Amino acid sequence: MKPVTKTFLKGLIAIIPLTLTLYLLIWLAGTAELALGNIFKFFFPDSWYIEGMGFVLGLAVVFIFGKFLESQTFLKIFNTFEELVIQIPFVKSIYTAIRDFISLFSSEQKGKFKQVVLVNVPHGNGLQIGFITVSDSEEFSSFIASDQVAVFLPFSYQMGGNTVILARENIVEIDMSVEDALRFIATAGVIGNVGDEKKLT
Repeated sequence: MKPVTKTFLKGLIAIIPLTLTLYLLIWLAGTAELALGNIFKFFFPDSWYIEGMGFVLGLAVVFIFGKFLESQTFLKIFNTFEELVIQIPFVKSIYTAIRDFISLFSSEQKGKFKQVVLVNVPHGNGLQIGFITVSDSEEFSSFIASDQVAVFLPFSYQMGGNTVILARENIVEIDMSVEDALRFIATAGVIGNVGDEKKLT
């Protein structure tokens, strides 16, 4: 590869993630500014409005909403509202997909990924990185045996994945954090190294 081409590709690889991240942040800020800025103007005189106030208000609303969710009473109300939302067929598919994807990046949801593992899927080609989601089969004893676990296998470069029920002998624990594993899978292994392996006991 020519030096000019290598230099160009190096710059391209560095600038694309930065550009897309900035674009997303600007889009989110612009959306919040437009929506919440108009709400502010509806209740208060236009002379009180300062450019950027909608975005700041958006941050405040998100933080306050998060604090409300720490209240069991408000959480029950929100859960009831959410149950009503997911009763709507088409809305349910969109809402649950977005909710579950976003929740993957929360510390609470990551706790549900009990262990990063390498999976030897029967009749598969090679090994796959996955996350144990169910290791105690008591709750799902009707279809998960005591010597089996449930493993989520995410797709690379897209949202989604498969959940498979496997014998413990078909998985190998690896010394890798959930964050590193998610990043490794999302980039199809372009970055990061798999840690030391150890048999699941």
